[in-house]
Amino acid sequence: MKQIKIAGPQGELGVNEAGRAGGLPLLFLHADSGRASQWREVIQTLAEEWRTVAFDFRGSGNSAPARDGDYSYAGRAGDVAAVVSALALDRPAIVAHSGGAVVALEYAAEHASGVSGLLLVDPPTDPRALPQQVRDGFVRDLAGPRSLQVQQEYYRTIAGENPTTRARVVADCESVAAAARVGFGRALATWNPERALSAWHGPALVLVSPPNDNEHALHRLRPDIPHQVIAGAGHWLQIDQPALVAQAIRAFVSSLERGAQ
Repeated sequence: MKQIKIAGPQGELGVNEAGRAGGLPLLFLHADSGRASQWREVIQTLAEEWRTVAFDFRGSGNSAPARDGDYSYAGRAGDVAAVVSALALDRPAIVAHSGGAVVALEYAAEHASGVSGLLLVDPPTDPRALPQQVRDGFVRDLAGPRSLQVQQEYYRTIAGENPTTRARVVADCESVAAAARVGFGRALATWNPERALSAWHGPALVLVSPPNDNEHALHRLRPDIPHQVIAGAGHWLQIDQPALVAQAIRAFVSSLERGAQ
């Protein structure tokens, strides 16, 4: 895997490239307070067949914090645009986890002709289902003196039963700038999913963990989008069940390529 830096709209972005040239490129987006390496196991499988690109969002992993402090979904969609442009990715299929799935939707809403398809891995459920005071309290705690601990404690509750996965994603939180952590939380707390969901009419698939297959899931808001439940996994499906996730991606991307012929 080749690691490079490119100029993003608010600072340098750390990018990982692997796989063969030609064919449909795959662009992987990670979760809030995560990093690109959370896709490592899946990419190791798929890079045998496709060019793969994964990068750290602003303020995460090997990428610089945003100079203007913008950690919104639209701001991070600007990071996606920068990577697509710098690496000349021709209509990539975007595979995006958790908060990264929202970024993918935001990007696709503005660049529909430049996206072949969206595969969303355990995207957030509709935050409007939570009382406003709960959302406000979470953002306030992320902005407080225990910001990192608050994020890590929350991730422990959704990471599932695999202790290795839990330890890994909790450790990854430490690679995220404090301002980014707060900005990511604020973006989710104020997100209305209906606009971006209604804007994308291209091929899509949702992979969902059992706890997130509920009445507030995005695939309930858009029941025309097919979904698959991945059993035996917490929120980080691609770490808990990399073979199943890679299999689903392979089938989805192969269908996109057949449709383009």
